[in-house]
Amino acid sequence: MRFGEAINSVLFKNYFNLEGKATRSEYWWFMLFFIIFNIFAGIVVGIVAAISLGADFNPNSFSLYYTLGFLAVFILPLLGLSVRRFADAGRGRREAIVVFVLAIISQLIVPMGGVAIIQMAEFLTMPAWIVFGATSLYTLYIALKKSV
Repeated sequence: MRFGEAINSVLFKNYFNLEGKATRSEYWWFMLFFIIFNIFAGIVVGIVAAISLGADFNPNSFSLYYTLGFLAVFILPLLGLSVRRFADAGRGRREAIVVFVLAIISQLIVPMGGVAIIQMAEFLTMPAWIVFGATSLYTLYIALKKSV
């Protein structure tokens, strides 16, 4: 699968499809698009917000709202892609959903850039980092695994 085909497959054909399989190429091409689009959109939206708000621009609140908005747009395609990739690697749907949800929740708790999206007690920061790291490494393992 090529770059454009992967984007079309994930965003339009399989927006919230939890059935079927996603090949490694579909997964990685879409992740490349996701990262590039996130960086590009963040820069453009940040510049527009900074120009329009002027002195009232708060980078911390911008980061929070941008992340939540971006997550709202892409959470369903990413969930569908992850579930289908897990299925292609021979894993179950429930396992994929649990890993995805744990990764998202831990990512919201872990302070990135000094600010956590969800404010939790200080003692939960280290467990959140551990869950974030474990789910990230496990997802990477599944993403690299050959099709069954």
